[in-house]
Amino acid sequence: MDQKVNSNLYFSIFPISLLLLVIFSLLGLSCQPSLAETVSVASAVKDQPNKSALTNVIVTEMDTLSESAEDIFTLAQSGKMGRTRKKLDNLKKSVAAFDAIQDDESLILLQRLGHTIEDLEKAVISKERLETMLYSNRITVIAATIAVPFKPSIPTELSLLDYNGRELGIWSEAKQTDKLSSIVIRMHLAWQTLMPKLIEHSGIKELKRFSELMGHLELAKTPEEYGRLSRQVLVETDAMRPIFAKQSKGAKSASSIQLSESSVVLKPMPRKQGGTEVAEPSPRR
Repeated sequence: MDQKVNSNLYFSIFPISLLLLVIFSLLGLSCQPSLAETVSVASAVKDQPNKSALTNVIVTEMDTLSESAEDIFTLAQSGKMGRTRKKLDNLKKSVAAFDAIQDDESLILLQRLGHTIEDLEKAVISKERLETMLYSNRITVIAATIAVPFKPSIPTELSLLDYNGRELGIWSEAKQTDKLSSIVIRMHLAWQTLMPKLIEHSGIKELKRFSELMGHLELAKTPEEYGRLSRQVLVETDAMRPIFAKQSKGAKSASSIQLSESSVVLKPMPRKQGGTEVAEPSPRR
């Protein structure tokens, strides 16, 4: 019993930055982010005057980038390669927002992102289905890594489960059983760190369903089984997103006045008049 508790505690406090390092190591990427690099990105934003607004822009564009990459993956998976070019153009437009990240260390990840987009473009032009799926999915994990210091509303662990679900789809089609079992190990690491957050957000039903799904993945033996379960992984991760998105919308509206002082009209009047408090200044419309 104690051993189980200690194991759960270990995974619940396992730093997400280390989890990302494991992902990059297993991917064999030559430019791997260090803990110092991920922290330095946050420091760079902290030193800028409009840090909150800048953070929101970067996280939003990261989400747009990932969504475009996921769309490309889905189109390629379903054999609709002719429609991937337009999505690729949309993806490339999102990258322009990342010029605001100025620290040297984060440029390693941004350069890796640029190289991966170039590889994706080549795959799209040559209509290589599996390579298009591979590189578009890789973009999502790089985007998740860059976004970590900016504390996105959607937990990074959930993005990694989504990424690994697509990886299962790629390598099940390629019949690479050894890779498939390694992916499931990575998924366990991400899942263990996501579980406490789901409980905190009252996602008990989703937690139960995905725990059962992880049990099925442990028992999978053939590429066909992994392929079928990969589709279910993506369904379940999509079902978990609204749990965290709801709270983020509330938090944004509550802090919208604090994010940009320049958007507040300050009226020259005393705080109290005749013992009655004057209403707070309202945002410009």
